[in-house]
Amino acid sequence: MNEHIQQAEAVFRSLNREVWVVTSAHEDRRGGLLATWVSQASLNPDKPVLLVGLAPNHNTTDLVNASGYFAAHLLNPTQQQLAWNFSRDSGRRRDKLQGLACNPQITAAPILENCHSYLLGKVYAKVETGERSYFWADVMKAVQCSNEPPLCEQDFIKWCDDDQKQVLRADKTSDIALQRPQQMAYRQALPDWFKGTH
Repeated sequence: MNEHIQQAEAVFRSLNREVWVVTSAHEDRRGGLLATWVSQASLNPDKPVLLVGLAPNHNTTDLVNASGYFAAHLLNPTQQQLAWNFSRDSGRRRDKLQGLACNPQITAAPILENCHSYLLGKVYAKVETGERSYFWADVMKAVQCSNEPPLCEQDFIKWCDDDQKQVLRADKTSDIALQRPQQMAYRQALPDWFKGTH
């Protein structure tokens, strides 16, 4: 790894982004994952927009594609175990929402009860880049349950033990290997007008 790549990785590691649990459902399937690529995407207070970037190989991404809805939840600072539940493996192998209290009145996407806050989004645009599926969504419902700072990435990582950290690293390595060819194909297929100046 050359020096500028090492420096870039050090900069990214210095960030302390909020961790979000993104959930979705379609027909009899439901799922969720832990995400850090979640952002406000509009300054217009009359039309709030949420942007999420999800790995295209994840179960939750399939559910968002199928349903057109997702919910993005912030967690309380003490909900590390809940964050681990949504980050430790694939929703293709188990129901990550089993045993968790969810709001039964909202069916577009599972809404976790007792979380810090949540935003329910209806997707209106999507871009695939090989490495990420980016979804822009109108915020249909928003609930804030706490004024305290939410759980952030560095605090969650500090909570994890060595075995848990190894699981997270292995998952990241696997995702990179799966997505690398798709990302390269996407970049090579970009039209010249889209590539910007050289």
